[in-house]
Amino acid sequence: MKKTTLLSRFWLMGVLAASLSACHTDDSKTVQPTDNEAAFTRLLVSDAETGDLTLVNPAKQTTEKFSAPFGSNALYPTASGRFSAVVNRANNQVRFFDSGIVDHGDHADVKGTPKWAALTLEASLPTHVYVWGNRIVVFNDGEGSLSLTTEDELHTAGAKAKVIKVDVPHHGAVVPFSNGTFAVTKKDNSVAGTLPQGVKIVDENGVVVNESTIAVTSIHGDVGNGEVALFGTTSGILSVNKDGSQQLIKYPADFGTGWLGSIVYDQSSKTFYGFGAALGVYRIDLITNTLTPLLKTDQLHAFKVSNDGDVFAMLTNGTLKGFSASGSALRDLKVVDAIAADAKVKPDFSITKRYVYVTDPVKNQIIPVLRSSFSAKPAISVPGKPYRIVVIGAQQDKRGED
Repeated sequence: MKKTTLLSRFWLMGVLAASLSACHTDDSKTVQPTDNEAAFTRLLVSDAETGDLTLVNPAKQTTEKFSAPFGSNALYPTASGRFSAVVNRANNQVRFFDSGIVDHGDHADVKGTPKWAALTLEASLPTHVYVWGNRIVVFNDGEGSLSLTTEDELHTAGAKAKVIKVDVPHHGAVVPFSNGTFAVTKKDNSVAGTLPQGVKIVDENGVVVNESTIAVTSIHGDVGNGEVALFGTTSGILSVNKDGSQQLIKYPADFGTGWLGSIVYDQSSKTFYGFGAALGVYRIDLITNTLTPLLKTDQLHAFKVSNDGDVFAMLTNGTLKGFSASGSALRDLKVVDAIAADAKVKPDFSITKRYVYVTDPVKNQIIPVLRSSFSAKPAISVPGKPYRIVVIGAQQDKRGED
């Protein structure tokens, strides 16, 4: 059966909506236009220079400001989308921001107002955040430890995260498995620098279940699906199964000394992708142990997959490139000026079911790009210099009963 492309699906939806509108006689019921953002979708934007956070309601084009103790915060939405982890590595702190919106799949509930959650994590150099289900784990570089908590504990007064020591201090990462164990990076002192050289598996108390069996020079970038964890390394993609077995997927010969330092997983298509600034984006096939290019470029700035798995977006040198899930290219769109290699603050973007939102730190604004036509809409001004942007809340239009 031939798969319909993303643009075709939206064209068919538009035709159907127009047809229904033309023949419907009840004016009290209207079809939601596809170019309106969902009513309960929110964007959280951190500032590069101050502790300000801006909560954006894109459907209403309104903003609300909140304050954190420090600037240049990294943002990571929780699996439910209700919260975002607000990570300040330099100041050893992770806080959690509550959108006040709960997604129930077919509607949203409003739980109070947007606010900071009660729980704060404090550890040396918290860097890597991984979320799954209602669980949250943070790898703390400065002490080689994991901080473990759940969304249920974020508003519990006096709650503290469980902290377990897993290795010596290093720039590390963690990927959880479905059996309750964790793949964590391991630092080998035979190699200088902060990057690790292997991956071992530990339990929730930090006890080693399976030792590292493959050593490389450096590791950066990781993701998993509960059964297997993938890590970007200088020698190839390191695949670690939850039973402890490991294998290395070699890079193509034309990579030279280049390597893929970031990896993402598309839950919808069950597909892994690796990418690097000077190489582009590659699909990782764990059956054939091969890498297939999705886009070759030496100017890749960022690559992200939408939560619904229908579209991939890549930001190169100021240009946003879109691809449907089938790999068909959508339009290219120049969204920001050329990105200087030495720029202190570079654009970021995030994807909803209807839009791609790109930050412009030079003009202090967010550019909404409609997915169905890949066209830019009027920019949303934000105070300060936008640093990171994530989608939180619920991508729903209907509100349920609280």
